[in-house]
Amino acid sequence: MRSLARAAMAVLVAGCCLTPAQADSDADRARRLVQEGAILPLEEILPLVRAAKPGTLIELELHYEREHDAHVYEIEVLDADGRLWEVEFNATTGKLVEVEPDDD
Repeated sequence: MRSLARAAMAVLVAGCCLTPAQADSDADRARRLVQEGAILPLEEILPLVRAAKPGTLIELELHYEREHDAHVYEIEVLDADGRLWEVEFNATTGKLVEVEPDDD
């Protein structure tokens, strides 16, 4: 489970198309939010993801959504049938926000 958490954090930190400086600042921001107790660490979120939508974690992002007035973990999961899903959790409470097919 720890290796999965590390891999997920690497995805979170690396992101898409980020320069090394941006990736470092994202990692620092996520680390700071966890240390401040503003968001839950990935170790607590990953079991919730598995329960909501079993499969292979493909991508993970942490961002603030005005719509939910909260930080949100957005996770892409590939299920056993090869279908891609988007799973969102409130990063502060761990509450499931939504599970929907990712048809992008």
